[in-house]
Amino acid sequence: MKGPMKSILFFLFLYSNCVFSQLHRDTTYALKKDSSLLTIANTTVAKIDSSLAASQIKVKSYHSIINDLLSSNKFINVKDAPFYFIAEKKQFAGKEFVFYILCTVVLILAIFKTFYKSYFDNLFRVFFNTSLRQTQLTDQLLQAKLPSFILNIFFTISAGIFLWLLFTYYHPPQLINTKLLLLFCILGIGVLYFVKYCTLKFFGWLSTMQQTVDSYIFIIFLVNKISGIVLVPFLIILAFSLPLWIHYITTVAIFIIILFFLSRYIKTYGVLNNKLPLNAFHFLIYIIATEIIPILILYKVTIDYLI
Repeated sequence: MKGPMKSILFFLFLYSNCVFSQLHRDTTYALKKDSSLLTIANTTVAKIDSSLAASQIKVKSYHSIINDLLSSNKFINVKDAPFYFIAEKKQFAGKEFVFYILCTVVLILAIFKTFYKSYFDNLFRVFFNTSLRQTQLTDQLLQAKLPSFILNIFFTISAGIFLWLLFTYYHPPQLINTKLLLLFCILGIGVLYFVKYCTLKFFGWLSTMQQTVDSYIFIIFLVNKISGIVLVPFLIILAFSLPLWIHYITTVAIFIIILFFLSRYIKTYGVLNNKLPLNAFHFLIYIIATEIIPILILYKVTIDYLI
């Protein structure tokens, strides 16, 4: 029994030595590994601290440079106390009202040309034609009462808008609303020609020259109809053009209107001179008294009491 016990004890001793040696080696390796990891971590932390310190130095230098630049700039006042302005809400004033008015005018003209195309074409033929067919076309125009009345209303609207635009650009209204001024311009032109029509009819009935007066009235309103149609593109350009071009557009439009009025007076003088003896000087005085002076009076009243 002593021999086996000795061998068992010997093996136990060897096993314990092996176990303790293995534990010692593992512990030593773990300690070395931990120490190396600790060294790496310390190195990394040191690098991070140095980079942070360098970045802080750079940030401080950047801010100092910016502050020096702002303080030395004479156009940027950073030393005095700040002040502020109260922002007011911007009031937008567009041209929507003029846009819709002109769209209505163009729509009326388009509808009229669609439904009364023959009258529309004959109107320009009579105005520019000097052949023998002019008498027949004139009779056709005289028989069309409704298209003639519509175009007379159209001339009143077109001329009123043109006069309103002139007041808006050259004499901006201060005592009256802009929309109310437009209504006054349209009604003023309408009343002016209505009174003229009634006056001419009365004198024609009184002097028993009704046919001659009717021819004179026809020429007046013929030129008015053509003028109302020709004014439409000028209204659009004048309403939406640049302020630099307003004077030139107005000059061209007024020049064309003067040409139409001169053609009206020439046609009228030719008609009246064929049917009754008429002196050119007396006709000129009549034109000044019935055409120019009422317009000047209306303009003066509008400037003094309405604008």
